[in-house]
Amino acid sequence: MKKIVFTGPESSGKTTLAEKLAFHFQLPHVKEVARDYLHLIHRPYGYEDVLNIAMLQLAEEEKIKTLQPSVLICDTDLATIHIWCNDKFNRCEPWLTAAFLDRLPDMYFLCRPDFPWQNDVQREDPHRQEQLFEIHRSLFAHYKIPFTELYGDVETRMKQVLAIMHK
Repeated sequence: MKKIVFTGPESSGKTTLAEKLAFHFQLPHVKEVARDYLHLIHRPYGYEDVLNIAMLQLAEEEKIKTLQPSVLICDTDLATIHIWCNDKFNRCEPWLTAAFLDRLPDMYFLCRPDFPWQNDVQREDPHRQEQLFEIHRSLFAHYKIPFTELYGDVETRMKQVLAIMHK
């Protein structure tokens, strides 16, 4: 099973792309669980919440794997949660880093934040998109993880993704 992950800062098109690609191939996809989790807690989140989200994200991935799709399409993964822990709390549990590195996809698609910010009650960093994008790039460079940078409107990004997937 080939695994691909859409990652990047908030409001960079990850969910839209994961959903469009899943629809294109008529496959299920691994949804980002943070939104539902944060919606249910009705309080500011803390470090333990982010670790819980990591565990739930892993569980969601395992659930979709049992359906045996030909391509496992993921709307985010532990790389984003690893960055979230370090960025917001200046720490990350060793198990989370190890799990992130043990579960690397066949391809990361890093979404450039090059279209207008879409406000949302759960989004926090409208003025840090470029900085967070660079943090993603730095993480991949540090661990020598290959990725493809996506840019442009949604249709342009879909063409980029499909061209790479059909190679």
